[in-house]
Amino acid sequence: MVTYDPTFNSHIERMAYRRWFEVLWRPVLIAVATVAVVLLIIVTASLPAWSILGAGRGLVPEQLYPLSGFFLVLGLTIGHTIVWGIGSVAVCYALTLAGYKPAWETARNAMAGVYLLVGPIALLVFHALYGGWLLGMPRVGLEEWLAENHPDARWFLVYAHPAVDFSLIPLAAIFLLVLWKYGDRIERETPLQAVLALTVLGTSLAVVLSLAMHSMLVHTRIGL
Repeated sequence: MVTYDPTFNSHIERMAYRRWFEVLWRPVLIAVATVAVVLLIIVTASLPAWSILGAGRGLVPEQLYPLSGFFLVLGLTIGHTIVWGIGSVAVCYALTLAGYKPAWETARNAMAGVYLLVGPIALLVFHALYGGWLLGMPRVGLEEWLAENHPDARWFLVYAHPAVDFSLIPLAAIFLLVLWKYGDRIERETPLQAVLALTVLGTSLAVVLSLAMHSMLVHTRIGL
């Protein structure tokens, strides 16, 4: 007679988690380092914009606003990615409870669905519910004021903002292509894992950067 052994099952689960950690830590570390370097370049090229944001106002000196903005955006980017990971696991588990097989196809569907929900769809909803009102704020003289007082912030807030938003399209396309085309090869091949991690973190960075830019625009209008 076969009996249920919870201790044995718990041991198997720990082995599975350990195996996934051993597989994923390298590509995740590569992706985090890459995103951090890209963000550092962006912040360095647009220091006045981050001075407008004033991250850490009242806690750090003004000259450190760009540095605090860098760590704030990087932290939120990593946090957003963690939300995607936790959401993917939760949805995958819910699907197995609903009768779907605990297989790669189920995990893939969960990962793709949560990615679209917390990435492109979330930013689209933000623009529809809030961004429209924000972009409708009086802007007469805004570009000229930025050109005179914060010339580096002008290109970042006026011209780079749409590029950041639309970058979600190729990022999502690459993510879904890798996820759906290469299947369980992702578990075995580090380059595919790195590409997948980069697209997820890149998407999180684009979402957080877009929200930060909206916050900078608000600060320019209300004089903070």
